[in-house]
Amino acid sequence: MLSIFYTNKYDNKVAVITQHNSYTYSDIKKQVAWQIENIKNKKDNVVILSGDNYKFIINFFAALFCNKNIYLLTDKTRLNTLKMDFDLLDEVCGESLDNYEFPQVNQTAPLINFYTSGSSFEPKNIKKSLYNLVQEAEILGEECNIKDDDYTVLLTTSMCHLYGLVFSLIYPFYSGYKIDIRAISSPEDIDGDKTILISTPTFLNSIQKYNVSFKTPPKYIFSAGSKLGEDIFKSLEKESNIIDIYGSTETGTVGQKTHYNSLFKIFGQVQIIPYEDYAEVISEGIYGSKTIVNDKIEVKDGLFEVKHRTDRLFKVYEKRISSDELERDLKKSELVSDCYIMKHKEKPVCLCALSQEGQKYLLKYGVPSLSAELKQFLRQYSEIVPQRWKFIDSIPMTFTGKINKKLIEHFFNLKLSLPIILDRIIQGDSIEYKIFFYNQCNFFKGHFPQFKLLPGVVQLYYAKEFANVHFNLTLGEGQWKKIKFSNIIEPDSIVHLKLEKSEKHISYEYYSDTKKYASGMFICDNVFKELK
Repeated sequence: MLSIFYTNKYDNKVAVITQHNSYTYSDIKKQVAWQIENIKNKKDNVVILSGDNYKFIINFFAALFCNKNIYLLTDKTRLNTLKMDFDLLDEVCGESLDNYEFPQVNQTAPLINFYTSGSSFEPKNIKKSLYNLVQEAEILGEECNIKDDDYTVLLTTSMCHLYGLVFSLIYPFYSGYKIDIRAISSPEDIDGDKTILISTPTFLNSIQKYNVSFKTPPKYIFSAGSKLGEDIFKSLEKESNIIDIYGSTETGTVGQKTHYNSLFKIFGQVQIIPYEDYAEVISEGIYGSKTIVNDKIEVKDGLFEVKHRTDRLFKVYEKRISSDELERDLKKSELVSDCYIMKHKEKPVCLCALSQEGQKYLLKYGVPSLSAELKQFLRQYSEIVPQRWKFIDSIPMTFTGKINKKLIEHFFNLKLSLPIILDRIIQGDSIEYKIFFYNQCNFFKGHFPQFKLLPGVVQLYYAKEFANVHFNLTLGEGQWKKIKFSNIIEPDSIVHLKLEKSEKHISYEYYSDTKKYASGMFICDNVFKELK
Protein backbone atom coordinates (compact mmCIF):
# COMPACT_ATOMS: atom_id res chain seq x y z
CA MET A 1 0.00 0.00 0.00
CA LEU A 2 2.87 2.39 0.77
CA SER A 3 4.64 1.38 -2.46
CA ILE A 4 3.15 4.40 -4.24
CA PHE A 5 5.45 6.60 -2.13
CA TYR A 6 8.56 4.72 -3.24
CA THR A 7 7.93 4.71 -7.00
CA ASN A 8 6.96 7.19 -9.71
CA LYS A 9 4.87 4.60 -11.53
CA TYR A 10 1.49 5.96 -10.36
CA ASP A 11 2.37 9.65 -10.06
CA ASN A 12 0.04 10.90 -12.80
CA LYS A 13 -2.97 8.91 -11.67
CA VAL A 14 -5.74 10.76 -9.80
CA ALA A 15 -5.82 9.68 -6.14
CA VAL A 16 -8.22 12.05 -4.34
CA ILE A 17 -11.11 14.23 -5.52
CA THR A 18 -12.26 17.13 -3.32
CA GLN A 19 -14.95 19.76 -3.72
CA HIS A 20 -12.71 22.01 -5.81
CA ASN A 21 -9.69 19.95 -6.92
CA SER A 22 -8.36 16.60 -8.04
CA TYR A 23 -5.03 15.45 -6.62
CA THR A 24 -2.72 12.93 -8.26
CA TYR A 25 -0.55 10.53 -6.30
CA SER A 26 2.32 12.90 -7.08
CA ASP A 27 0.41 15.79 -5.46
CA ILE A 28 -0.33 13.66 -2.39
CA LYS A 29 3.29 12.54 -2.08
CA LYS A 30 4.60 16.11 -2.25
CA GLN A 31 2.21 17.38 0.43
CA VAL A 32 2.84 14.36 2.68
CA ALA A 33 6.58 15.01 2.30
CA TRP A 34 6.17 18.60 3.46
CA GLN A 35 4.01 17.51 6.38
CA ILE A 36 6.59 14.92 7.43
CA GLU A 37 9.16 17.68 7.81
CA ASN A 38 6.59 19.77 9.65
CA ILE A 39 5.65 17.16 12.27
CA LYS A 40 8.71 14.92 12.63
CA ASN A 41 9.88 16.75 15.76
CA LYS A 42 6.46 16.72 17.42
CA LYS A 43 5.57 14.41 20.30
CA ASP A 44 5.55 10.64 19.79
CA ASN A 45 1.76 10.58 20.26
CA VAL A 46 -0.36 12.51 17.77
CA VAL A 47 -4.13 12.94 17.50
CA ILE A 48 -6.04 13.27 14.22
CA LEU A 49 -9.68 14.34 14.36
CA SER A 50 -12.58 13.50 12.11
CA GLY A 51 -13.64 16.30 9.78
CA ASP A 52 -11.76 17.40 6.68
CA ASN A 53 -10.90 14.12 4.95
CA TYR A 54 -8.17 15.63 2.80
CA LYS A 55 -6.30 16.97 5.84
CA PHE A 56 -6.87 13.60 7.48
CA ILE A 57 -5.22 11.73 4.58
CA ILE A 58 -2.14 13.99 4.52
CA ASN A 59 -1.69 13.94 8.30
CA PHE A 60 -2.29 10.19 8.56
CA PHE A 61 0.41 9.25 6.06
CA ALA A 62 2.83 11.86 7.41
CA ALA A 63 2.37 10.47 10.94
CA LEU A 64 3.01 6.93 9.67
CA PHE A 65 6.28 7.93 8.02
CA CYS A 66 7.31 9.74 11.22
CA ASN A 67 6.61 6.55 13.22
CA LYS A 68 4.17 8.34 15.51
CA ASN A 69 1.56 6.62 17.66
CA ILE A 70 -1.70 7.77 16.07
CA TYR A 71 -4.92 8.38 18.02
CA LEU A 72 -8.07 8.81 15.92
CA LEU A 73 -10.94 10.74 17.52
CA THR A 74 -14.35 11.75 16.20
CA ASP A 75 -14.94 14.39 18.85
CA LYS A 76 -12.76 17.16 20.30
CA THR A 77 -14.30 16.67 23.73
CA ARG A 78 -12.53 13.30 23.97
CA LEU A 79 -9.15 15.04 23.94
CA ASN A 80 -9.63 15.57 27.66
CA THR A 81 -9.78 11.81 28.24
CA LEU A 82 -6.33 11.10 26.77
CA LYS A 83 -3.88 10.44 29.58
CA MET A 84 -0.59 11.10 27.80
CA ASP A 85 1.30 13.91 26.14
CA PHE A 86 0.26 14.44 22.53
CA ASP A 87 0.21 16.90 19.66
CA LEU A 88 -2.94 17.58 17.65
CA LEU A 89 -2.56 17.38 13.87
CA ASP A 90 -5.41 19.52 12.61
CA GLU A 91 -3.92 21.59 9.81
CA VAL A 92 -2.14 21.08 6.50
CA CYS A 93 -0.19 24.04 5.17
CA GLY A 94 -0.62 23.17 1.49
CA GLU A 95 3.09 23.39 0.72
CA SER A 96 4.91 20.58 -1.09
CA LEU A 97 8.36 19.03 -1.48
CA ASP A 98 9.65 17.53 -4.73
CA ASN A 99 11.88 14.48 -5.05
CA TYR A 100 11.51 13.51 -1.41
CA GLU A 101 13.03 10.25 -0.23
CA PHE A 102 10.39 8.69 2.01
CA PRO A 103 11.68 6.76 5.04
CA GLN A 104 10.79 3.13 5.63
CA VAL A 105 7.90 2.41 7.98
CA ASN A 106 7.84 -0.28 10.65
CA GLN A 107 4.44 -1.83 9.90
CA THR A 108 4.07 -3.50 13.28
CA ALA A 109 4.80 -0.31 15.24
CA PRO A 110 3.77 2.43 15.83
CA LEU A 111 0.13 1.78 16.62
CA ILE A 112 -3.11 3.25 15.33
CA ASN A 113 -5.57 3.75 18.18
CA PHE A 114 -9.34 3.67 17.65
CA TYR A 115 -12.11 4.29 20.18
CA THR A 116 -15.35 2.38 20.39
CA SER A 117 -18.06 2.38 23.05
CA GLY A 118 -18.97 -0.86 24.78
CA SER A 119 -22.07 -1.72 26.77
CA SER A 120 -21.03 0.75 29.47
CA PHE A 121 -20.96 3.56 26.88
CA GLU A 122 -17.41 4.40 27.94
CA PRO A 123 -14.86 4.82 25.11
CA LYS A 124 -12.71 1.72 24.70
CA ASN A 125 -9.26 1.94 23.13
CA ILE A 126 -8.63 -0.61 20.35
CA LYS A 127 -5.09 -0.84 18.97
CA LYS A 128 -4.10 -1.77 15.43
CA SER A 129 -0.80 -1.82 13.60
CA LEU A 130 -0.38 -0.70 10.00
CA TYR A 131 0.27 -4.36 9.23
CA ASN A 132 -3.23 -5.23 10.52
CA LEU A 133 -4.83 -2.59 8.29
CA VAL A 134 -2.88 -3.59 5.19
CA GLN A 135 -3.77 -7.25 5.78
CA GLU A 136 -7.44 -6.27 5.82
CA ALA A 137 -7.03 -4.37 2.55
CA GLU A 138 -5.34 -7.39 0.96
CA ILE A 139 -8.12 -9.70 2.16
CA LEU A 140 -10.75 -7.34 0.72
CA GLY A 141 -8.91 -7.28 -2.58
CA GLU A 142 -8.87 -11.06 -2.75
CA GLU A 143 -12.38 -11.76 -1.47
CA CYS A 144 -14.35 -9.01 -3.19
CA ASN A 145 -12.68 -9.65 -6.54
CA ILE A 146 -13.21 -6.17 -8.04
CA LYS A 147 -10.56 -6.46 -10.73
CA ASP A 148 -10.75 -3.12 -12.56
CA ASP A 149 -8.88 -0.29 -10.80
CA ASP A 150 -10.83 2.42 -12.64
CA TYR A 151 -13.34 2.87 -9.83
CA THR A 152 -14.12 5.86 -7.63
CA VAL A 153 -14.76 5.27 -3.93
CA LEU A 154 -17.44 7.42 -2.26
CA LEU A 155 -17.93 7.46 1.49
CA THR A 156 -20.56 8.39 4.04
CA THR A 157 -18.38 7.18 6.92
CA SER A 158 -15.66 8.73 9.07
CA MET A 159 -12.02 7.77 8.47
CA CYS A 160 -11.54 7.92 12.25
CA HIS A 161 -13.37 4.60 12.56
CA LEU A 162 -11.78 1.30 11.53
CA TYR A 163 -14.40 0.55 8.87
CA GLY A 164 -14.06 4.02 7.35
CA LEU A 165 -10.27 4.04 7.47
CA VAL A 166 -9.75 0.57 5.96
CA PHE A 167 -12.51 0.68 3.34
CA SER A 168 -12.30 4.38 2.41
CA LEU A 169 -8.52 4.94 2.50
CA ILE A 170 -6.30 1.85 2.94
CA TYR A 171 -8.26 -0.39 0.56
CA PRO A 172 -8.55 2.27 -2.22
CA PHE A 173 -4.82 3.11 -1.98
CA TYR A 174 -4.01 -0.61 -2.04
CA SER A 175 -6.26 -1.21 -5.07
CA GLY A 176 -5.56 1.98 -7.01
CA TYR A 177 -9.09 3.44 -6.78
CA LYS A 178 -9.80 7.17 -6.74
CA ILE A 179 -11.23 8.50 -3.46
CA ASP A 180 -13.97 11.11 -3.83
CA ILE A 181 -14.25 12.88 -0.47
CA ARG A 182 -16.90 15.41 -1.43
CA ALA A 183 -19.67 15.56 1.17
CA ILE A 184 -22.64 13.23 0.65
CA SER A 185 -25.79 14.14 2.58
CA SER A 186 -28.33 12.19 0.53
CA PRO A 187 -28.43 9.26 -1.94
CA GLU A 188 -29.35 11.85 -4.55
CA ASP A 189 -25.80 13.22 -4.29
CA ILE A 190 -24.37 9.98 -5.70
CA ASP A 191 -23.91 10.10 -9.47
CA GLY A 192 -21.27 8.10 -11.28
CA ASP A 193 -21.19 4.94 -13.32
CA LYS A 194 -18.10 3.21 -11.89
CA THR A 195 -18.44 3.92 -8.18
CA ILE A 196 -17.97 1.98 -4.94
CA LEU A 197 -20.02 3.35 -2.04
CA ILE A 198 -18.70 2.81 1.52
CA SER A 199 -21.72 3.34 3.75
CA THR A 200 -23.86 2.18 6.67
CA PRO A 201 -27.43 0.90 7.13
CA THR A 202 -28.34 4.28 8.64
CA PHE A 203 -27.57 6.08 5.38
CA LEU A 204 -28.91 3.33 3.12
CA ASN A 205 -32.22 3.13 5.03
CA SER A 206 -32.86 6.78 4.12
CA ILE A 207 -33.52 5.63 0.54
CA GLN A 208 -36.76 3.97 1.62
CA LYS A 209 -37.55 6.20 4.56
CA TYR A 210 -37.46 9.44 2.56
CA ASN A 211 -38.34 7.92 -0.82
CA VAL A 212 -35.17 9.13 -2.54
CA SER A 213 -32.87 7.38 -4.98
CA PHE A 214 -29.38 7.46 -6.43
CA LYS A 215 -28.91 9.58 -9.54
CA THR A 216 -26.79 6.69 -10.78
CA PRO A 217 -26.68 3.57 -8.58
CA PRO A 218 -23.17 2.62 -7.41
CA LYS A 219 -21.72 -0.50 -9.02
CA TYR A 220 -20.79 -1.81 -5.56
CA ILE A 221 -22.13 -0.90 -2.11
CA PHE A 222 -20.31 -1.91 1.08
CA SER A 223 -22.39 -1.76 4.27
CA ALA A 224 -21.21 -2.31 7.85
CA GLY A 225 -21.87 -1.15 11.39
CA SER A 226 -25.14 -2.98 11.99
CA LYS A 227 -27.48 -5.40 10.26
CA LEU A 228 -28.72 -4.30 6.84
CA GLY A 229 -32.47 -4.84 6.81
CA GLU A 230 -33.94 -7.41 4.43
CA ASP A 231 -36.22 -4.94 2.63
CA ILE A 232 -33.50 -2.41 1.83
CA PHE A 233 -31.06 -5.24 0.93
CA LYS A 234 -33.57 -6.68 -1.57
CA SER A 235 -34.25 -3.24 -3.02
CA LEU A 236 -30.59 -2.24 -3.41
CA GLU A 237 -29.39 -5.47 -4.95
CA LYS A 238 -31.70 -4.94 -7.95
CA GLU A 239 -29.30 -2.26 -9.23
CA SER A 240 -26.01 -2.68 -7.32
CA ASN A 241 -23.71 -5.40 -6.00
CA ILE A 242 -24.26 -5.36 -2.23
CA ILE A 243 -21.48 -6.50 0.11
CA ASP A 244 -22.72 -6.65 3.70
CA ILE A 245 -19.75 -6.85 6.08
CA TYR A 246 -19.65 -8.61 9.44
CA GLY A 247 -16.94 -7.41 11.79
CA SER A 248 -16.07 -4.92 14.49
CA THR A 249 -13.27 -2.60 15.55
CA GLU A 250 -11.85 -5.42 17.68
CA THR A 251 -12.08 -8.19 15.07
CA GLY A 252 -11.63 -6.26 11.86
CA THR A 253 -13.44 -7.62 8.82
CA VAL A 254 -14.53 -11.22 9.38
CA GLY A 255 -16.90 -12.07 6.53
CA GLN A 256 -19.39 -10.91 3.95
CA LYS A 257 -22.69 -11.78 2.35
CA THR A 258 -23.85 -10.62 -1.05
CA HIS A 259 -27.53 -11.64 -1.00
CA TYR A 260 -30.18 -10.78 1.57
CA ASN A 261 -31.12 -14.36 2.47
CA SER A 262 -27.66 -15.93 2.28
CA LEU A 263 -25.31 -16.76 5.14
CA PHE A 264 -22.08 -14.87 5.75
CA LYS A 265 -18.97 -16.24 4.07
CA ILE A 266 -15.86 -16.32 6.27
CA PHE A 267 -12.93 -14.54 4.66
CA GLY A 268 -10.19 -16.98 3.70
CA GLN A 269 -7.56 -15.81 6.20
CA VAL A 270 -9.99 -15.60 9.13
CA GLN A 271 -10.97 -18.32 11.61
CA ILE A 272 -14.07 -18.38 13.81
CA ILE A 273 -14.10 -20.80 16.74
CA PRO A 274 -17.63 -20.86 18.21
CA TYR A 275 -18.39 -21.56 21.86
CA GLU A 276 -21.63 -21.63 23.82
CA ASP A 277 -21.86 -17.95 24.71
CA TYR A 278 -19.11 -16.35 22.62
CA ALA A 279 -16.81 -16.90 19.66
CA GLU A 280 -13.08 -16.55 19.19
CA VAL A 281 -11.89 -14.81 16.02
CA ILE A 282 -8.36 -15.33 14.70
CA SER A 283 -7.11 -12.99 11.98
CA GLU A 284 -4.08 -11.05 10.79
CA GLY A 285 -6.33 -7.98 11.02
CA ILE A 286 -6.35 -8.26 14.83
CA TYR A 287 -3.60 -6.76 16.96
CA GLY A 288 -2.39 -9.83 18.84
CA SER A 289 -3.99 -12.11 16.22
CA LYS A 290 -7.13 -13.14 18.17
CA THR A 291 -10.01 -11.72 20.17
CA ILE A 292 -13.39 -12.67 21.66
CA VAL A 293 -16.80 -11.52 20.39
CA ASN A 294 -20.01 -11.69 22.43
CA ASP A 295 -21.99 -13.32 19.62
CA LYS A 296 -23.61 -16.73 19.42
CA ILE A 297 -22.30 -17.91 16.02
CA GLU A 298 -22.99 -21.12 14.12
CA VAL A 299 -20.30 -22.11 11.59
CA LYS A 300 -20.50 -24.72 8.82
CA ASP A 301 -18.47 -25.26 5.64
CA GLY A 302 -16.93 -21.79 5.56
CA LEU A 303 -20.28 -20.07 6.19
CA PHE A 304 -21.66 -18.67 9.42
CA GLU A 305 -24.80 -17.22 10.97
CA VAL A 306 -24.96 -14.80 13.90
CA LYS A 307 -27.78 -16.06 16.11
CA HIS A 308 -27.80 -13.34 18.76
CA ARG A 309 -25.67 -11.08 20.92
CA THR A 310 -24.84 -12.89 24.16
CA ASP A 311 -24.13 -9.58 25.92
CA ARG A 312 -27.82 -8.75 25.44
CA LEU A 313 -28.90 -11.52 27.78
CA PHE A 314 -30.07 -10.49 31.24
CA LYS A 315 -32.00 -11.88 34.18
CA VAL A 316 -35.32 -10.63 35.52
CA TYR A 317 -36.90 -12.48 38.47
CA GLU A 318 -34.27 -15.23 37.96
CA LYS A 319 -35.46 -15.76 34.39
CA ARG A 320 -32.96 -15.40 31.54
CA ILE A 321 -34.18 -12.94 28.91
CA SER A 322 -32.76 -12.30 25.42
CA SER A 323 -33.33 -8.77 24.16
CA ASP A 324 -32.69 -9.96 20.61
CA GLU A 325 -35.41 -12.62 20.85
CA LEU A 326 -37.92 -10.23 22.42
CA GLU A 327 -37.25 -7.70 19.67
CA ARG A 328 -37.72 -10.31 16.94
CA ASP A 329 -41.04 -11.33 18.48
CA LEU A 330 -42.27 -7.76 18.96
CA LYS A 331 -41.49 -6.91 15.32
CA LYS A 332 -44.09 -9.51 14.30
CA SER A 333 -46.77 -7.03 15.41
CA GLU A 334 -48.23 -4.91 12.60
CA LEU A 335 -48.04 -1.94 14.97
CA VAL A 336 -44.22 -2.06 15.15
CA SER A 337 -41.60 -1.24 12.53
CA ASP A 338 -38.53 -1.50 14.79
CA CYS A 339 -37.65 -1.65 18.48
CA TYR A 340 -34.82 -1.76 20.99
CA ILE A 341 -35.20 -3.55 24.32
CA MET A 342 -32.66 -3.25 27.12
CA LYS A 343 -32.29 -3.53 30.87
CA HIS A 344 -32.67 -0.19 32.63
CA LYS A 345 -32.56 0.10 36.42
CA GLU A 346 -32.93 -3.69 36.72
CA LYS A 347 -36.07 -3.82 34.53
CA PRO A 348 -36.61 -4.36 30.80
CA VAL A 349 -37.68 -1.26 28.85
CA CYS A 350 -38.57 -0.78 25.19
CA LEU A 351 -38.05 2.05 22.73
CA CYS A 352 -40.52 1.27 19.97
CA ALA A 353 -40.61 2.70 16.44
CA LEU A 354 -44.19 2.52 15.26
CA SER A 355 -45.43 1.48 11.85
CA GLN A 356 -48.11 3.55 10.13
CA GLU A 357 -50.69 1.20 11.65
CA GLY A 358 -49.08 1.72 15.04
CA GLN A 359 -49.25 5.50 14.71
CA LYS A 360 -52.94 5.29 13.73
CA TYR A 361 -53.62 3.13 16.80
CA LEU A 362 -51.71 5.56 19.03
CA LEU A 363 -53.59 8.62 17.79
CA LYS A 364 -56.96 6.85 18.11
CA TYR A 365 -56.59 5.03 21.44
CA GLY A 366 -53.71 6.77 23.24
CA VAL A 367 -50.37 5.78 24.75
CA PRO A 368 -51.60 3.70 27.73
CA SER A 369 -53.79 1.57 25.49
CA LEU A 370 -50.99 1.08 22.95
CA SER A 371 -48.52 0.04 25.68
CA ALA A 372 -51.04 -2.46 27.06
CA GLU A 373 -51.71 -3.85 23.57
CA LEU A 374 -48.00 -4.42 22.87
CA LYS A 375 -47.40 -5.99 26.28
CA GLN A 376 -50.26 -8.39 25.64
CA PHE A 377 -48.87 -9.20 22.19
CA LEU A 378 -45.43 -10.05 23.64
CA ARG A 379 -46.90 -12.29 26.35
CA GLN A 380 -47.58 -14.85 23.60
CA TYR A 381 -43.82 -15.36 23.51
CA SER A 382 -42.47 -14.44 26.95
CA GLU A 383 -43.59 -14.23 30.57
CA ILE A 384 -41.33 -11.21 31.03
CA VAL A 385 -42.19 -8.12 28.97
CA PRO A 386 -40.97 -4.50 29.16
CA GLN A 387 -42.80 -2.42 31.75
CA ARG A 388 -41.74 1.01 30.45
CA TRP A 389 -42.35 1.98 26.83
CA LYS A 390 -41.39 5.01 24.79
CA PHE A 391 -42.46 5.55 21.20
CA ILE A 392 -40.63 7.15 18.31
CA ASP A 393 -40.51 7.16 14.49
CA SER A 394 -37.16 5.35 14.16
CA ILE A 395 -34.53 3.84 16.46
CA PRO A 396 -31.68 6.38 16.79
CA MET A 397 -28.40 5.42 15.20
CA THR A 398 -24.87 6.77 15.46
CA PHE A 399 -22.99 8.27 12.51
CA THR A 400 -21.30 4.90 12.00
CA GLY A 401 -24.57 3.01 11.68
CA LYS A 402 -24.77 1.46 15.15
CA ILE A 403 -27.70 1.76 17.52
CA ASN A 404 -27.19 4.85 19.66
CA LYS A 405 -27.42 3.11 23.04
CA LYS A 406 -26.24 6.19 24.92
CA LEU A 407 -29.10 8.30 23.52
CA ILE A 408 -31.67 5.59 24.25
CA GLU A 409 -30.38 5.40 27.82
CA HIS A 410 -30.79 9.18 27.98
CA PHE A 411 -34.43 8.90 26.83
CA PHE A 412 -35.23 6.57 29.72
CA ASN A 413 -33.34 8.74 32.22
CA LEU A 414 -35.41 11.81 31.36
CA LYS A 415 -37.63 13.01 34.17
CA LEU A 416 -39.93 14.65 31.65
CA SER A 417 -42.13 12.55 29.40
CA LEU A 418 -40.74 12.08 25.89
CA PRO A 419 -43.21 13.46 23.32
CA ILE A 420 -43.72 11.14 20.39
CA ILE A 421 -41.89 11.87 17.14
CA LEU A 422 -44.20 10.77 14.33
CA ASP A 423 -41.96 11.76 11.43
CA ARG A 424 -38.99 13.89 10.43
CA ILE A 425 -37.81 15.52 7.21
CA ILE A 426 -34.15 16.41 6.75
CA GLN A 427 -33.09 18.95 4.14
CA GLY A 428 -29.50 20.20 4.21
CA ASP A 429 -28.93 22.14 7.44
CA SER A 430 -32.54 21.93 8.60
CA ILE A 431 -34.76 19.28 10.12
CA GLU A 432 -38.52 19.31 10.64
CA TYR A 433 -40.05 17.05 13.30
CA LYS A 434 -43.70 16.06 13.50
CA ILE A 435 -44.40 15.70 17.22
CA PHE A 436 -47.37 14.43 19.23
CA PHE A 437 -47.66 16.01 22.70
CA TYR A 438 -50.01 13.40 24.16
CA ASN A 439 -52.30 14.13 27.09
CA GLN A 440 -50.51 11.85 29.58
CA CYS A 441 -47.16 13.71 29.31
CA ASN A 442 -46.17 14.61 32.87
CA PHE A 443 -45.38 18.23 31.98
CA PHE A 444 -49.13 18.88 31.51
CA LYS A 445 -49.77 18.02 35.16
CA GLY A 446 -49.95 20.83 37.72
CA HIS A 447 -49.56 23.61 35.15
CA PHE A 448 -52.91 25.44 35.11
CA PRO A 449 -54.83 22.28 36.23
CA GLN A 450 -58.14 23.59 34.90
CA PHE A 451 -56.64 24.49 31.53
CA LYS A 452 -53.70 22.28 30.56
CA LEU A 453 -51.13 23.66 28.17
CA LEU A 454 -47.55 22.98 27.12
CA PRO A 455 -45.29 25.22 29.28
CA GLY A 456 -42.97 27.55 27.40
CA VAL A 457 -39.95 26.24 29.29
CA VAL A 458 -40.74 22.71 28.02
CA GLN A 459 -40.97 24.00 24.46
CA LEU A 460 -37.51 25.54 24.85
CA TYR A 461 -36.18 22.38 26.44
CA TYR A 462 -37.26 20.07 23.63
CA ALA A 463 -36.19 22.46 20.90
CA LYS A 464 -32.74 22.43 22.52
CA GLU A 465 -32.78 18.64 23.08
CA PHE A 466 -33.69 17.87 19.47
CA ALA A 467 -31.08 20.37 18.22
CA ASN A 468 -28.41 18.73 20.37
CA VAL A 469 -29.30 15.28 19.06
CA HIS A 470 -29.62 16.11 15.36
CA PHE A 471 -26.77 18.61 14.99
CA ASN A 472 -24.61 16.93 17.67
CA LEU A 473 -24.30 20.04 19.82
CA THR A 474 -23.76 20.76 23.49
CA LEU A 475 -26.17 23.66 23.87
CA GLY A 476 -26.51 24.65 27.49
CA GLU A 477 -28.72 27.07 29.35
CA GLY A 478 -28.90 30.82 28.77
CA GLN A 479 -28.19 30.71 25.04
CA TRP A 480 -31.69 31.69 23.83
CA LYS A 481 -32.53 34.77 21.81
CA LYS A 482 -35.61 36.38 20.18
CA ILE A 483 -38.04 34.05 22.00
CA LYS A 484 -41.66 34.59 21.02
CA PHE A 485 -44.79 32.70 22.08
CA SER A 486 -47.76 33.27 19.76
CA ASN A 487 -50.32 30.59 20.65
CA ILE A 488 -50.79 27.88 23.26
CA ILE A 489 -50.17 24.18 22.60
CA GLU A 490 -52.86 22.00 24.18
CA PRO A 491 -52.67 18.29 25.14
CA ASP A 492 -53.02 15.76 22.29
CA SER A 493 -51.75 18.32 19.80
CA ILE A 494 -49.68 17.39 16.75
CA VAL A 495 -47.24 20.17 15.93
CA HIS A 496 -44.22 20.64 13.71
CA LEU A 497 -40.85 21.71 15.11
CA LYS A 498 -38.45 23.09 12.51
CA LEU A 499 -34.78 23.55 13.41
CA GLU A 500 -32.39 25.30 11.06
CA LYS A 501 -28.63 25.65 11.51
CA SER A 502 -26.64 28.68 10.41
CA GLU A 503 -23.05 29.55 11.19
CA LYS A 504 -23.72 31.00 14.63
CA HIS A 505 -27.19 29.96 15.72
CA ILE A 506 -30.01 27.42 15.53
CA SER A 507 -33.45 28.87 14.82
CA TYR A 508 -36.54 26.97 15.94
CA GLU A 509 -40.25 27.27 15.22
CA TYR A 510 -43.29 25.39 16.50
CA TYR A 511 -46.25 25.51 14.13
CA SER A 512 -49.18 23.62 12.60
CA ASP A 513 -51.07 24.00 9.36
CA THR A 514 -53.14 26.82 10.87
CA LYS A 515 -51.06 28.36 13.66
CA LYS A 516 -47.62 29.51 14.65
CA TYR A 517 -47.01 28.65 18.31
CA ALA A 518 -43.50 29.78 19.17
CA SER A 519 -40.15 30.71 17.67
CA GLY A 520 -36.67 31.81 18.67
CA MET A 521 -33.04 30.86 18.34
CA PHE A 522 -30.13 29.37 20.23
CA ILE A 523 -26.82 31.15 20.09
CA CYS A 524 -24.23 28.45 19.51
CA ASP A 525 -20.82 30.05 19.02
CA ASN A 526 -18.08 27.49 19.65
CA VAL A 527 -20.41 24.61 20.51
CA PHE A 528 -20.40 22.76 17.18
CA LYS A 529 -18.39 19.55 17.28
CA GLU A 530 -17.68 16.63 14.99
CA LEU A 531 -20.27 13.90 14.51
CA LYS A 532 -19.73 10.78 16.58
